[in-house]
Amino acid sequence: MVTVCVRNATPRAWTRLAFPFAGPAALALLAAMVLTSGCGGTPAPASSPRAAAPATSSLAVTPELFGTEFQTAPEHDWSKGGPPPFEGVLRGWLTDVDEGGVAEYRPIRFTQSGGEDGHFDGPEEGDVTRYAAPIAEDVLFLADSGCDGSSQTYDKATNLGTERCTRQRLIDNVKEAASLAGVEGLYRPALITTENGRITKVVEIFWQGGG
Repeated sequence: MVTVCVRNATPRAWTRLAFPFAGPAALALLAAMVLTSGCGGTPAPASSPRAAAPATSSLAVTPELFGTEFQTAPEHDWSKGGPPPFEGVLRGWLTDVDEGGVAEYRPIRFTQSGGEDGHFDGPEEGDVTRYAAPIAEDVLFLADSGCDGSSQTYDKATNLGTERCTRQRLIDNVKEAASLAGVEGLYRPALITTENGRITKVVEIFWQGGG
């Protein structure tokens, strides 16, 4: 009598089988079965664990579109030097672009004013929190109201812009808003992605209030 255990369909479950013979051919078959089975109530070794996933990069973290807190870089000493780039995804406004294509941008938050009404606002007057980085030549710019601002081009499920527009259109939009005495309601809220010191992606956030 030879007894072996074989795996059931359910993982780690085993069935004990008894064979009333032990000829050479049967023993060879049983040996092969034993190599891939477990017995005595002991499950077969689990598959090798996967390598630990790398820590989540800030580039992979998308902020809440209508979040009520500012995103900041608390480790930066704002009293020294110019504004740094914000590495990762910032919910913010692009507020200015110089002739070299370097943009300044600020974090924004959403302030509710009853029901679903509300508006985006930036840091209080006098707050120096701002960031700066060149706009990449191949920046991905997705507008929520078309490249000419005349239509609605956003995903209603996400409130994010879907129409790809040129880098120059992005720059023109920012300069236009900046030229109007910095009226905050004219800045376009967006998710601004900065990688390796360059702005690589700008996706506008659609909001009925426009600011």
